[in-house]
Amino acid sequence: MENSALWHKVTDSEKEEIKQQAKSIMDDFAKKLEKISVKESHFENGEGMRDESAPWKTDSEFRDTMFSNAPLVEENSIVAEKGEWKK
Repeated sequence: MENSALWHKVTDSEKEEIKQQAKSIMDDFAKKLEKISVKESHFENGEGMRDESAPWKTDSEFRDTMFSNAPLVEENSIVAEKGEWKK
């Protein structure tokens, strides 16, 4: 395959080579995933679902949790840059 950083029309042979490389990458990744055994659940209970009956004991518990997880807090507000994720 041509190592050009510039745009060019892809030939049929290049398309086939790209398909073979992609298939090889996917197959290798699938083999590695098969070796992973998951024994722990990262959910709050063993069924993979949270108990929704009482999510927060108090509003202050919710507020404290939100502020502790926020990357930047000033006074009583979470500071976030609007649209930063679009870049």
